[in-house]
Amino acid sequence: MSDYNEYVTAINKIFDDISKIKAGWNNVDNNNYIEKIEEYRQLVTTEAEALKNTATNVSGLEALGNDW
Repeated sequence: MSDYNEYVTAINKIFDDISKIKAGWNNVDNNNYIEKIEEYRQLVTTEAEALKNTATNVSGLEALGNDW
């Protein structure tokens, strides 16, 4: 699985779990904290696209220093 796919899978799982938690809690303070976390969704989506574009651009090149 590529780095991009792993990243997207993990992020989708996190936000899915957050939405389940939010639905189960009716405490105003906790829901406010969850909403603050959800504000990062757009940033995460943007970074995922950057990772996807980076992976596409270097897919045919050998990474330097990656000898393990």
